[in-house]
Amino acid sequence: MRVLFATWDMNGHLNPMVPLAWAMRAAGHEVTVVSNPGMVPNAVGAGLPAYGAGSDFDSYAALREQLKARNWRPTTPQRPANTPAPDEDAERTRRRRLMGFRVAVESAEAQADDAVAFARWWRPDLVVFEPAAFVGPLIARLLGIPAVRHLWSVDFTAPIAEMEDALTGALAARSGLDRLGVNGDITLDPAPARLQVDDGRVRERIRYVPYNGPAEVPAWVLAEPPRRRVAVSWGTSRALLGFDHLMQAPLVVDALAEVDAEVVVAVVDSQRELFGTLPDNVRFVGRVPLHPLLRTCSALVQQGGAGGTMTALVNGVPQVVVPQMPDEMFHGWQVERSGGGVMLEGATATAESVRAAVLTVLEDQRYAESAREQRDDILAAPSLSQVTARLQQLATGSVGVHQ
Repeated sequence: MRVLFATWDMNGHLNPMVPLAWAMRAAGHEVTVVSNPGMVPNAVGAGLPAYGAGSDFDSYAALREQLKARNWRPTTPQRPANTPAPDEDAERTRRRRLMGFRVAVESAEAQADDAVAFARWWRPDLVVFEPAAFVGPLIARLLGIPAVRHLWSVDFTAPIAEMEDALTGALAARSGLDRLGVNGDITLDPAPARLQVDDGRVRERIRYVPYNGPAEVPAWVLAEPPRRRVAVSWGTSRALLGFDHLMQAPLVVDALAEVDAEVVVAVVDSQRELFGTLPDNVRFVGRVPLHPLLRTCSALVQQGGAGGTMTALVNGVPQVVVPQMPDEMFHGWQVERSGGGVMLEGATATAESVRAAVLTVLEDQRYAESAREQRDDILAAPSLSQVTARLQQLATGSVGVHQ
């Protein structure tokens, strides 16, 4: 079987699919990643064959320009999708969701012709795509093969199906289609049930296997920490968007300077200068693989990225989420609702509120218990080898699909 994995050019969208691609190859199937050319080195770095489709397109640059044009600033958290919005907010919420995915559509438009031509030549039996990779369902519809949507974590993207005509109608029409079917035939869900939104949609569980990109495990991680350890991680989007001035990690470090804990700061190396002189209890480590680090930690303080959220939970580690971007806000809401952590509004967080939140998750064992229960839920989900067998059945037509 040949399986095409589709993504746009953002690592945080490719990384959650990498372990399934490995499992597919281990089962003897052929795998290729298709994306914008700029993503090819990242896919190859994960050990996967990759095809760069279309002309160069930088989604971060496009998003950066879009946000600057809108004079974007952090605001209060987005309303969770499973909480009904007042009628007067419905149109505003709709426009906000559309705006957030316009760059993803531009990425798909840049790939489309070349990606479709490649797919017709390579003849995949199945397409696996992440929710912002609209070229995935496009290829599946044109080739008449199943489309499998692979979530990053919480499914805050499913409602875009309700806006599909406005968002991807032009992309579908240029290929002679009435619609793409942006949610695919089935959805693979790595999130524990307590974290996931309860919206009545059908999703098939898949065990979350953390992959945060290629990185070396430092020797000091192997030693037992001398006291409780708190990790501080803030992803890569701030640096790539040119929004370092919005990063809250320095505020977190200041907040924890007098806390009886070892604070490990794992952020982009170029952001070191933002911290100035570090307190005695802080270790700056730059980019390290988050999974082995969190195995040694009592808490994670982060911005609300999917990778950090899920990697903390698979390690049974409670979190303090300080979100600013819309997707981060959604993760923060769900982490707090799940009982696995505390959310602070990034736009209004202070050193005092951060310190209080971290001490709360460290000292109130209910947060650690909830995180461990969600870890157990993740580990009880079908293994990647089981999911691979399920997808082979889907590709051969021996099982049905959910519409």
